[in-house]
Amino acid sequence: MKTMRKNAALVLAMLLCIAMMLAACGEQAAADGGKEADYQVTVVDALGNPYTEGVIVRVLSGGEQVAMQVVDANGAFTKTMAKGDYTVELMFTGDASEYYYDQTDLTLSADKTALEIVLVHTPTAEPQNLFVDGKEYLAYPVSEGGTFVELTPGERNFFLFTPSVAGSYEFSAGDEVEQIGYYGAPHFVQTINAAEETTDNSVIVSVKSAMIGSEGGGTSVFVIGVDAGSAENCILTVERIGEAKYSIEDEPWTVYQTSIELTPYVLPAGASIREFDLTASTDTYNLVLDANGFYHLDSADGPMVLVSLGEDVSYLDCFKTILDHTGVNRYFFSDSGEFMKKESYTECLLEYIACMDEKSGYYPLTEDLKYIIQNEGADSGWFDPDTVSGMYLFVDDNGNELPGINNEISWLFMCRYIG
Repeated sequence: MKTMRKNAALVLAMLLCIAMMLAACGEQAAADGGKEADYQVTVVDALGNPYTEGVIVRVLSGGEQVAMQVVDANGAFTKTMAKGDYTVELMFTGDASEYYYDQTDLTLSADKTALEIVLVHTPTAEPQNLFVDGKEYLAYPVSEGGTFVELTPGERNFFLFTPSVAGSYEFSAGDEVEQIGYYGAPHFVQTINAAEETTDNSVIVSVKSAMIGSEGGGTSVFVIGVDAGSAENCILTVERIGEAKYSIEDEPWTVYQTSIELTPYVLPAGASIREFDLTASTDTYNLVLDANGFYHLDSADGPMVLVSLGEDVSYLDCFKTILDHTGVNRYFFSDSGEFMKKESYTECLLEYIACMDEKSGYYPLTEDLKYIIQNEGADSGWFDPDTVSGMYLFVDDNGNELPGINNEISWLFMCRYIG
């Protein structure tokens, strides 16, 4: 009996000792938080999207590699490692020179177990020469996401963006630069920022569907300018933030239809062609329509009035020359400034041009041609000396208004008559 009591006491003492040891271990574990920790490195682009391919995270301790792993579908490296201090590097399955990331303070520790690295591209395509106000610049192509770009301090630095999808795009350059702006296209670089919305470090530009090629390739190139100030570099970000903003350009065209049946015109042999006197009084020329829809002077069988469709006239190119460069159309607005419609005259003019006299480029004046000349001229400011477009036609070589022009009949500048 004494032996049993003695053994029981011994077992109890041993259990008590083990419990004390376990408690001490628990207290120590609580004190140092364990010997391992879960570490994570996440690689994202300048817009916060994860890099999921081509990026490898390398972890070093004392200069020796302790872990290396390709990022997962979330752009992350995760690993349980002994608590300690580590440095992080990135490696790439592609050309490392195509990437940039800030390599300062890429460390992990017992107190810092998570790290996010922003990875951006560097320009890889060849730069394009731009000429702005007689000065030559190199403009580097950039793409969606972020691009690390070097800047010339104190200058405006130019970059080119070619969208492949229509939408509203926001361009940002960070607070370290003075300003960012949208300055047109490579063949016509504007000197004034033309962006729809502007702050000191971001601009928004709408890209219409018409600017995108039918095969999905970009057909329009946008020139983005960054005023560097004292900055030597920046990260230029391009983000599609939504659909393209509505504008009048999105409205469909109303195509003006030819009102008479057209037939080829041949100018009578030996016809004497005379110009209208644009300084004459309003009632000097009386235009009369004949049964075929052609205008004559004074009576239906008087001198035929012609329009120069194929040969340039004194004050402006002819319609054929204009159509070789652009369309002919008009925007209509109500008296209150509300948009009403867009009317295209290009299709109608092409029908007339196909029937004009091959040698002279003339075709008889019709109600169609009169309507088109007057409307295109009114929309373009051809007949208004006070137009803000600066397209008033009747000026000398120095830009001074020609005296005596009667604006009520000045639309006849593109017409002639057989005299």
